[in-house]
Amino acid sequence: MRKIIGILLLLTGFLLLFYPQFERKKFDADQQELMNAFVQLGEWEEREIAESEKLQEEEDVIAPLQLADGVKGILEIDKIDLQIALFDQATEENLLKGVGIIEPEKEIGKQNIGIAGHRSTTKGKQFNRLGELKEGDRIQIKTYDDTYTFNVTKTYVVHQSEISVLKDQTDPMITLVTCTPLGSRNPPDRLIVQAQLIEGEEVK
Repeated sequence: MRKIIGILLLLTGFLLLFYPQFERKKFDADQQELMNAFVQLGEWEEREIAESEKLQEEEDVIAPLQLADGVKGILEIDKIDLQIALFDQATEENLLKGVGIIEPEKEIGKQNIGIAGHRSTTKGKQFNRLGELKEGDRIQIKTYDDTYTFNVTKTYVVHQSEISVLKDQTDPMITLVTCTPLGSRNPPDRLIVQAQLIEGEEVK
């Protein structure tokens, strides 16, 4: 019995010693994944934008929720006449057809949801007109089950390394991310539009 207890104590000691290192490695890996999403957005912008615009033209007549598997809902911004499919992951394939959630494990209406999208050179396509949004403009996300309305609170530009914009805040919100300036080749900066969930719209 003493031997078993000794082994258990030894294992507990190892766990206490190495757990912070494992935790740190996971944190670093998660941060690197977010960083990659910000950086790759610019790379995709340069390489795929022409193909993306072609797909948009071909699919404009199809309801966004019928475009492909993995669609979470529809992102609507009346101010810039935008209605676009919202995918549950910000993969290269998904961003050719719509916009994507950067951290799909997060819950809309409860956390800060990062949404990445291309800034098409064609006016009105994807996040082309995102820079026109101002404080007080409304953004809606319609899923299969709910509709969430957000109020724009901030618009600003950060370097692609500034993934801290995706951190959860006190209130539920969304953070829209796209490349800037418009038409620039592989730009290092990202346009950020943040909007808070309007009171009473959170998930019950």
